[in-house]
Amino acid sequence: MRWPGRSGGREARRCTAWLVTVAMAAASAAEVAFPTERPEGACFPRPAEDELLEISPPGFCWWPAGPRGRVRYRLRITDSRGAAVYESPALSEPVHVPSVVLAPGPYRWEVQALDAKGYVLAVRAPQTFVIASNAVAQPWVPASVLLARVPRERPRLLFPRAQLEAVRATLATTRREAFASLRGAADSALNLKPPSEPDYDKLSDPAARRLAYVEAFRRMRRYHDEGMTALALMYLLSGERRYGEAAKALLLGATEWDPEGISSVSSPYGDEIGLGLAKSAAQAFDWLYDLLDGAERERVRQMLVARADQMLRRLERWDFLARPEESHNGRLPGYLMEHAIALAEEPRAEAWLDYALRAALTVFPHWAGADGGWAEGIAYGLAYNTIYLLPFESLRAATGFDLWQRPFYRDVRRFFMYNVSPLGEVQPWGDGEEGQVPQGAAGVRALIQFHALKYRDPAARGWVTLLRDHRGRPPGVGWQAGLVLPDDLEPLPPTNLPPDGVWWGIGWAVFHSDLARPERDLMVMFKSSPYGSVSHSHADQNSFVIMKGGRALAIPAGYYFPFYGAPHHAHYTRQTVAHNCVLVNGRGQVVRDARANGRLVEFRSRPGWGYVLGDASAAYRGALRRFRRHLLLVRPAWVVVLDELEADQPAEFQWLLHAKERMELDEGSQTVVGRRGEAQMWVRLFTAGGFRFEQTDGWPVPPSADYPAVAPREPPRQWHFTATTRQKTTSRRIAAVIAVDANAAVDWDRAGPDVRIEATEGDVQLTLTLHLSPEAATLIEGGIRGKSGGPVESIRVP
Repeated sequence: MRWPGRSGGREARRCTAWLVTVAMAAASAAEVAFPTERPEGACFPRPAEDELLEISPPGFCWWPAGPRGRVRYRLRITDSRGAAVYESPALSEPVHVPSVVLAPGPYRWEVQALDAKGYVLAVRAPQTFVIASNAVAQPWVPASVLLARVPRERPRLLFPRAQLEAVRATLATTRREAFASLRGAADSALNLKPPSEPDYDKLSDPAARRLAYVEAFRRMRRYHDEGMTALALMYLLSGERRYGEAAKALLLGATEWDPEGISSVSSPYGDEIGLGLAKSAAQAFDWLYDLLDGAERERVRQMLVARADQMLRRLERWDFLARPEESHNGRLPGYLMEHAIALAEEPRAEAWLDYALRAALTVFPHWAGADGGWAEGIAYGLAYNTIYLLPFESLRAATGFDLWQRPFYRDVRRFFMYNVSPLGEVQPWGDGEEGQVPQGAAGVRALIQFHALKYRDPAARGWVTLLRDHRGRPPGVGWQAGLVLPDDLEPLPPTNLPPDGVWWGIGWAVFHSDLARPERDLMVMFKSSPYGSVSHSHADQNSFVIMKGGRALAIPAGYYFPFYGAPHHAHYTRQTVAHNCVLVNGRGQVVRDARANGRLVEFRSRPGWGYVLGDASAAYRGALRRFRRHLLLVRPAWVVVLDELEADQPAEFQWLLHAKERMELDEGSQTVVGRRGEAQMWVRLFTAGGFRFEQTDGWPVPPSADYPAVAPREPPRQWHFTATTRQKTTSRRIAAVIAVDANAAVDWDRAGPDVRIEATEGDVQLTLTLHLSPEAATLIEGGIRGKSGGPVESIRVP
């Protein structure tokens, strides 16, 4: 080992002392070591190697070297000369945010694992990062300092008293539409009466109890995190007492419940009811404060303290700062922020805010890569970014600490603009991917509109105008996110944006033929994720989805039904067989395993085409030695999918495709035709020896399996196509040539293992050669050009 500082007497003496300390702790160190592979549920260490950071200092997180409470840590940062620029105190958790701003330039960071006496037991391999020249300064500020800034008067959350009149002045102008949405929600909640505490725990039948729980938490959302908050905020903004009295009744009703009982966030029967109260109760207390008398305030205060302590206990028991992968835990830091602000005078508030801030600045959001995105999928990305909107904005308004400066939040709108079709019939990936965007368009609009206004992005505000609801009309705006900022930005059409996007950290890529015109856009999505198949993610590495004009032609199959973990969801929806992917001898990727993952290897975006290569070899955990999938979109109408497959033993391979409607199969010509409304997809398959074709609309596991009570409301059936190789082999290439346009013309010529394709659509001519021999060094080569001439835009995939 060597001390990473400069040479010289003092540094040499420090180096010697440090090495002696390491030697003295050698026996203990045998039991302490930093992992070399990501432990189950652990974070992705940050900053990533050589990451360019637009925040200074970054938040640091790493894999623990030993059990919590037994090992402590010291973070050291050195500059490009090797000089130490920061050293942390001894840390009890494997996360840290320095209190100093780092100047632009390269740095190296390492972590020492310490015993109780400060002896070094192990040293984490150093990594490097770079602070960008335009980095925003955001050093650590202690929770006690931030709480001292919280105004004493109320309200404190979202719209502090000092800003309230200015906000009210905009309710008839730049907040008019969102305020009308709030009034509608509050009016529909006026007649709600305080619900009784649920008692589904008394049911002896597990299936009946589970269904009763699901029904109960969906019903309680209507009362608490929708009805009560809408009523309380309507009272705050309008001053109309009827709304306040209705909200007050619901809030006081919740104080009659046992915080450690069935509504606890640690309830063994499910946590959603407790999460709903954690989300809404602090807001309602703050906004209704002047309607509560002394005794009522005390009742609510006791409930809030109990529930905040309960949230913190759950996070600490789970060791969230070391293992942030459990999805619902990710809501709690935001709720703790709001409880701390609403009860800033409480002795426990500092502990709540301290933990919440350390999480928000280091491991959160766990599901977002260094370059953004949300690995659990669009549905959960939309939900969690909406959940965090009010806590973050409340923290900024009450204390001046602005989490919106973090790089992820400055970029996340781009992720949704590229991966959500404003007209989309599906929203991959993960649980809820079967959901139609128009059904929830008001919420999508509210979130993206907030980010457009926050970052003054006219193109993002223009993208919002492309959304349509289920009636084909521009949607209203959801009040929870829509009210936060005045809608005062002139929208611009998103016509000058690049056509394609990639998120390396979560393993997603997406391609568009016409991003700014969703009614004619050919949109192709691809996933090969390092997060694997855990939480709300599926075993779908190297899968793809195709939409044309929002119409879903190649879909992820199955439903998030009737709830998480039910047989249909667990044994079909999140399995590889439900995705446009590949099976080997009928076997798919391993489910519920972070190691069963994928990765993006290459991404290219050119004016006429886009390309991505994914490697999902690890996802099969030994069933496949190699699975590399190349996907090429040639604008405006063609998709090529080319697979490289290798197994240890001769195997059959199944190539899968799913659709909402019955497909037309022609095994003789190896073609499949799918239709959805006016959209059409023509697929031609190629491989040595050809395929056997099969199609069914049956479910391997019906949606009502084990839960016959839900059978009358089973979701619509889907169609599932399987092409099985006729010959077994250890090594194979499979190509699919897809034309997505009723007018697209495609000619093909088979010469040995090679396939030559000529196609025309509008003014674009495509010529490609696909090399299907496993020995061929080049896989795809060709080019595109306009009919009227001009230079050829070449395409080559080695």
